[in-house]
Amino acid sequence: MAESAPLIMDAPAIERALIRLSREIEEKNRDSLSQLVVLGIPNRGDELGRRIAEEISRHTGVKVPFGVLDITMYRDDVGTRAAVPRPSAVPVPLDDRIVVLVDDVLFTGRSVRAAMDALADLGRPRAVQLAVLVDRGHRELMIKADFVGKNVPTAHDANVRVELQATDGADRVVLEGGAANGQNGGEKPAAALAHKDLLGIAQLTRAEIGLILDTAENLADVARHPIKKVPALRGRTMVNLFYESSTRTRTSFELAAVRLSADVVNINVQTSSVSKGETLLDTAKTLEAMSVDFIVMRHASSGAPHTLARHLKASVINAGDGWHEHPTQALLDLYTVRQKLGRIEGVTITLVGDILHSRVARSNLLAFTRMGAKVRFCGPPTLLPEEFRALGAEVIYDLKEALTGADVVYVLRLQFERHRMGLMPSVKAYTQRYGITADRVRWAKPGALVMHPGPMNRGVEIAHDVADAPNSVITDQVANGIAIRMAVLYLLEAGRSARGGEAIT
Repeated sequence: MAESAPLIMDAPAIERALIRLSREIEEKNRDSLSQLVVLGIPNRGDELGRRIAEEISRHTGVKVPFGVLDITMYRDDVGTRAAVPRPSAVPVPLDDRIVVLVDDVLFTGRSVRAAMDALADLGRPRAVQLAVLVDRGHRELMIKADFVGKNVPTAHDANVRVELQATDGADRVVLEGGAANGQNGGEKPAAALAHKDLLGIAQLTRAEIGLILDTAENLADVARHPIKKVPALRGRTMVNLFYESSTRTRTSFELAAVRLSADVVNINVQTSSVSKGETLLDTAKTLEAMSVDFIVMRHASSGAPHTLARHLKASVINAGDGWHEHPTQALLDLYTVRQKLGRIEGVTITLVGDILHSRVARSNLLAFTRMGAKVRFCGPPTLLPEEFRALGAEVIYDLKEALTGADVVYVLRLQFERHRMGLMPSVKAYTQRYGITADRVRWAKPGALVMHPGPMNRGVEIAHDVADAPNSVITDQVANGIAIRMAVLYLLEAGRSARGGEAIT
């Protein structure tokens, strides 16, 4: 912040304004103080709301509940604000309560509209009131604050910046000219993914993987709402273009998009123009001509999504290409391990099975090593080439050695549909040597997680009792896939908005 920026309010002025706002809220609700709830809107309204709630409680002797209402997923300007949502922390049920929303700066009214949408998903308050520290005018919506600390007429391209002791080291409000993106309250530009597409783990930095995991952790809260939907991608369209069979991944992407309010189109390749000889690229260009925003693609040929991404403006997400990669599976596996063990760095994960044909194994190798984990591969020599050592995996052919000391036992499906003759003597021989049984899981660390990307061949690569054991997190992987794919869709959209629609492939 430039030192010459005009000072609108200093610390004593902010304190006086908050006390006055508290008294006005008390007076308006003097007969209903016991029903009052104060909710702050991040990034500065939450701290202001806390101070107001504490002042009302101190002055009246009535304990006023305070919480935080996150509106990130309800905004209509994705990409111009901080992109990582966080769960709302609402201390009491809101039904029949009087809710006081607190924000730092009232400008266009978009934040308040988003807050009202968020409230509608959390309960049915008796009344909603709005308190702001600064009202700067230039309203785009018919919204008026009930309580205002200071009215500050400004030029439209000016920026009112609120700084608070708890977040910035000092209380003050300053006026800055020509603020980019019309930001208020000191919010930073959106965190987003650098590329328009998600084609593989290889393109992601460690920081971007962390961003996806953190975003997914917060988006998982949507599934606990009474209404399991937020409007972050309202008006966007996602197409599932699957050239291979899928239940989990396709359905997971569909639910992720629906929960973000995007429209979803599922293409049945067997009954589409592909069956009449239409090329992959022509199919995709036909879809883009219909103004779709995301194409989620699974294809038997490695590199097929990359081909689409080079020719299309729409964001392409790789849902599995041949033996190459399956990035969202690896991301949900990272998320599950972090969720259950509290960390990824330093974890030892052993993947057992058909490594040769597994895109999941390749993506997990890249993802877990990038995040500081140790990755072991185990399987028959015909299904586990030595070349994987060069990619950073420890290649072990003895199952007991591979499982000893492992924090995670990751079982891979035998992909019979990709096998050539001579890769295995028999399925029975594979199960006898590499099948994961309860006795063999005990070679790993006590309580080691058991994971599987699905679908499972029970009784072949994994025993029934292992798949259903308390330390099995296979169903958790399925649930976490929705949150991860919501995060990917949201962050790709945020990145596109932040770049003004410019594609970076």
